[in-house]
Amino acid sequence: MGGKQLCLIVAGLFLITSCRENQPEYSLARPEAGDRVVVVEEFSGVRCPNCPEGTKELENLRALYNDQIIIVTIHAGDFAFTYPESEFDFTTPEGNTLLQLLGNPIGYPSAVINRVATGSGGALQAFSSQWGSLIGEAIAEDPLVILTLEVNYNPETRVLQPRIGMVPNQDFNEELRLTLLLKEDNMTDWQSDSEVQTGVDQTYNHRNVLRKVISDTQGDRIAVNAPAFLRVEKTYQYTLPGETNWWKDQDISLVAFITDASGEILQGIEKPLIP
Repeated sequence: MGGKQLCLIVAGLFLITSCRENQPEYSLARPEAGDRVVVVEEFSGVRCPNCPEGTKELENLRALYNDQIIIVTIHAGDFAFTYPESEFDFTTPEGNTLLQLLGNPIGYPSAVINRVATGSGGALQAFSSQWGSLIGEAIAEDPLVILTLEVNYNPETRVLQPRIGMVPNQDFNEELRLTLLLKEDNMTDWQSDSEVQTGVDQTYNHRNVLRKVISDTQGDRIAVNAPAFLRVEKTYQYTLPGETNWWKDQDISLVAFITDASGEILQGIEKPLIP
């Protein structure tokens, strides 16, 4: 064999070996499905007198189902404007976009459960009398995807670098999207309340308030035609604004959820920034 031919064979073997070494490794091991987690997007407003009763109902359901319910309270719509004495304005551009996306409530209290239509006409908004049954039905279903969430938050720099992992439990011949948002608890401010004699609770504890959607408001593409049991990951970076009387990192949680091509939420996950 000539020297030139030997060199070509060696070079070919080197290229084959190099390509194999640089290929990513995929694991198709079947994971445990876990529990179905339901995302409840509650629409509220500081001027909504019946909304505190709706919030109590959701908290009761949360106590019943524990971590299988994620509550995100969106201040948007006709009742969301503040009092002159209000310290905070809980409205956000993303909340206004979500109101357009999910539909204006016919009445309050109102919430969207997993972005699933509740009746004829494809309406997503549901009254509080429907919440218990809708949530119970959703929780009874097996999750179609598995989600993991690594928070990775530095309290000194306030830099958040979350990593979200998704494993489908079946083949998806469609686009899947990931929404990532921040919500905050325990902000004391004025709230209209029909149960209070004066009509206004000046020390109302506002909970689960949407503060920021880190992804696109309609979600970022995380997979297209995803095969079953093939894990995909997506990472983000976001720096929290400075803490005043809000943006308190100890009261902030990170929420992620996956939607399919129809917009339905397939699974959600929630973790605090500071455990």
